[in-house]
Amino acid sequence: MKKLIICLELLFLTGMLSAQAPKFIRLLPPNTDRGISVMKALSLRSSTTDWDTAGLILQDLSDLAWSANGMNRRETGKRTAPSALNAQDIDLYILLKSGIYIYDAAEHLLNLVAEGDFRDLAAGSQPEAAQAPVICLMVSDISRFNAGEEDQRLEWAAIDAGTVSQNIALFCASEGFATRPRVTMDKGNLRKILKLKDSQYLILNNPVSYNKVTDN
Repeated sequence: MKKLIICLELLFLTGMLSAQAPKFIRLLPPNTDRGISVMKALSLRSSTTDWDTAGLILQDLSDLAWSANGMNRRETGKRTAPSALNAQDIDLYILLKSGIYIYDAAEHLLNLVAEGDFRDLAAGSQPEAAQAPVICLMVSDISRFNAGEEDQRLEWAAIDAGTVSQNIALFCASEGFATRPRVTMDKGNLRKILKLKDSQYLILNNPVSYNKVTDN
C-alpha cells in the first residue's frame, strides 16, 4: 500500500510539472489518523507571511482539501465545516501553479476550471502570498440559502467561509504547515477567470505551504 501511495504521488507531481494541467486530480482518501490533538493544534495556530515554494505532495493536498470542506458523513452528505441552513454555499477553489481547480467533496477530487498560474490574482496587493504553492479560495453562492434577504445571506456567507478557513488553519497547525486567512485579492479578474455568477462572492483565501526553513 505504501508503495502504491508513493507511486501515485510521483505521478501527481509529474502531472503538475507537465506543460498541460490535468483535467482532474483524483485525491487520495483522507488520513484521519494523522496530526496532533485539537488542543495542541490550537496552541500552535498562527498566521505567516513567509512561504516555502515546494509543492505539496498528493496526500497532503488531499487531506488539506478534505479538512477544509470535505464530506465526513456520506450517509447525509454533510461536511467537515458547518454552513448556515446546511446550504453548503462554500465552493473551495484550489490555485496551483498549473491551474485553478474546484474541489468536488462528494467525489473527493479536483476538477480543472482554468489552466495557468493565477496565484498572483489571489495574492492581490500582497505579491509574496503568490509564492505559496497552494492557495485555497473560498467562494459563496448565496443562491443556495433558502431563506434570508441578501444582507443576511452575505453575513452567513462570511461566517461559513470563516469556518472553512479555520479548518484550514487547524489542519496546518496540526501538520506544521504555514497559512493565513486573507481577504486581499483581485476579485474582478478572478470573477472573470472563474466565470462566477452574480450570486457567487469571493470571500477569503488561504495560501498554504510547508513551513519555510531558514538558515541561522
